[in-house]
Parts: sequence; structure tokens; C-alpha cells
Amino acid sequence: MIGFIPLPLTGETWHGVPVWGIYAATSSLAVTLALALMTFVFTHVEGIRWNGPVRYFKSWIPEVPKAMLPLIIPLEILGQFMRLISLSVRLYANMLAGHMLILTFIGLIFVLESVVLAVFTVPFAALFYLFEVVIVVSIQAFIFALLSAIYIGSAIEPEH
Repeated sequence: MIGFIPLPLTGETWHGVPVWGIYAATSSLAVTLALALMTFVFTHVEGIRWNGPVRYFKSWIPEVPKAMLPLIIPLEILGQFMRLISLSVRLYANMLAGHMLILTFIGLIFVLESVVLAVFTVPFAALFYLFEVVIVVSIQAFIFALLSAIYIGSAIEPEH
């Protein structure tokens, strides 16, 4: 949420006034992937630390007939790596989409070039910006933290 506070990001000035910009770090795939990698590594480190390597990796294999194991084991391993994608891309895409919509509303103000339409567009853009900052960003942060906690909790207590 701190990323939605306007800051002088580039050091550029316009007639001596700093150019202000809004940039949430989580609208970059590199940042969200790094956060997801930290969750991924921490999940497996804690799972191994609490259960030992044999019991932890054995918990990945469900109770199925032996003939299905060649199909199930690769799917379970793939599922572990898909967590990286689900955590990082979900957060990245939501933040990027929010930024793009905000920029679209700002661009509409200049494209329409009408004071009458700007009177309606500017308040709508401001309301959408507040909606993005207060609701969407908070929900995405909560979802990321909740999924991380679920992944780590399931690694520590694999029976559940």
C-alpha cells in the first residue's frame, strides 16, 4: 500500500518541481516472484526442519494404488512449483491491471479534451483510485499472506 503514495521516483523535474509518480513494487513480476520464492524456500525448509526430509517428502505422496504412483508423484512435484506461479502471477497481474486502469482514466481526461466531460471523469478516476488502493491492494496482500501461511502450515503439519 505504501507504493500508492506519490513520490518523486526518477529525480526528474518539470520547471523546478519534482515529477511525482505512483509505483507499487508488486506491479513488477520480479518482485512478486522473489516474494513467492521466499515463501517456497521457507515452506520446504520448515517442512524438512519439523518433519525430517523422509517424512516431509513422503507426505507429498497420497494413499493411492501403486500403479498410479508414476502419475501422481510428478503431479505432486509440479503442484509444488505451481505454487510459485499462483502466488507471483496473481499478485503481479492484479497490481498491474489496477495501474493500467488508473492510467486509462488519467489518459481519458486528456483524450476527451472537454471540461464538461472532465468534471465527470476526474471524480470517477479519483474514486476508482481510492477503490484500488483501499480494497484491491488490501485484499491482494491478505490473499498472498494467507496462501503463504497455508502452504507453510501444510508443510509443518502434513497429516492435515
